[in-house]
Amino acid sequence: MKGKVLSLGAAALLAGGAFLLSGSTNVSNAQDLLGVTFIDNVKPYLEFRPRYEYVDVDKSSNKEANALTIRTKIGVKIGKVLDVPGLSAVLEAIDVSAVIDDYAPQRSGYEKVADPPNTRITQAYLAYSYGNYTFVAGRKYVAIDDHRFIGTVNWRQMPQSLGVIAVAGKPIQGLDFLLAGVYERKFVVDSGNLDWKLDKMPIVLDVNYQVVPNMLRLKGFAYLLTDIHNTYGVKASGKIGLGNGVTVSYLGEYAKQTDPYEKDNYNTKPDIDTDYYRVKVGASAMGFFANVMYTYFGDADGKDKGFSVPLATNHKWDGWSDVMLLGAANGFYYGMKEWCISAGYKNPSIGKLMIAYLKFDSDKDPGTGKSIGSEIDLLYAKKLTKRLSFLAKAAYYNADNGYVYASGNPDSGFTNVTAGTKDVTKYWLQLDYKY
Repeated sequence: MKGKVLSLGAAALLAGGAFLLSGSTNVSNAQDLLGVTFIDNVKPYLEFRPRYEYVDVDKSSNKEANALTIRTKIGVKIGKVLDVPGLSAVLEAIDVSAVIDDYAPQRSGYEKVADPPNTRITQAYLAYSYGNYTFVAGRKYVAIDDHRFIGTVNWRQMPQSLGVIAVAGKPIQGLDFLLAGVYERKFVVDSGNLDWKLDKMPIVLDVNYQVVPNMLRLKGFAYLLTDIHNTYGVKASGKIGLGNGVTVSYLGEYAKQTDPYEKDNYNTKPDIDTDYYRVKVGASAMGFFANVMYTYFGDADGKDKGFSVPLATNHKWDGWSDVMLLGAANGFYYGMKEWCISAGYKNPSIGKLMIAYLKFDSDKDPGTGKSIGSEIDLLYAKKLTKRLSFLAKAAYYNADNGYVYASGNPDSGFTNVTAGTKDVTKYWLQLDYKY
């Protein structure tokens, strides 16, 4: 509803949270009788994030989108559960409300903004730490490295969280790993939610080894996503100081994608055989920074889909206009080659300024030409106080021939859909208060 700032669900949570934090005579008596404290070392946290978003798609039949949405997050970190050493918990909920809702899906005939009003338990998990190992069960945010394969999509007002049964540890100096089974995905919009049976869960394995501290980090990974695909890859990254405050960074990554190891929600496995690689070089000095990155998404090569990263924070990597989003999440049928050149300046008193230029091309010619389009992204971010920050950013996508991605599922079949053939302009103004 237009003008709604806080839903009844979030209001109830706020009231309930205040009740729990203030204590209760009945709860206290129960604890006295049991001789154990149910929870202790409770630390509440809060976030209030209003944001204005404007979307204009050239030659579209829809009106420009104007969205003023508010994220209200409330959570508690519980340092001790049932007096068990090492046993902790996190409980968090987010409410997304719309003050100005001139956008789809709220109103038909407008451009889309992926921040519909919603209220959800975003995190609810138990964690048990023993020595160098931590065991986790429940719904939580999962961000691996730079979000290129698995991320939180925290840019959207309702972030992505996963239901996991996981263990993470550091068995020896320099070596760390994550092994997780995923039983659910809560996407930024409910239509993207997924569930899997416990005996058919997607499996996430991530192993990292610091060969030389800061200078060389090696990584091996396997992301076996039920119903979607298996991804196996390696990565090397690091930073080298050249003196006088100059630092050079590098990254090289390769991955192979095949049919999924298991199916659950479908009767048929998709047919996939493709690959991916990414190379990045950057430099920084005296607050200035610059990066050059090349990313290659393999094509379908006559099979069902090209290389895809459906659990990634694709907004971070493939242009802030999100024009490439459907291709990255579903696979570019003819592949995609992306150049990104970015530069900026960061200083605590001034803030962060950045500009990026991105060029997108299909790997193989779909018959209309390989050039997909290009984009310019701009950003200014500043921490105003200890708890309050400001952000302004814009994205200008200049279309050429667009790209083709595979829509559908393995049971009903995949259909090739063309996207990215229209110019897109987006900009945002955001405040973020955290307590």
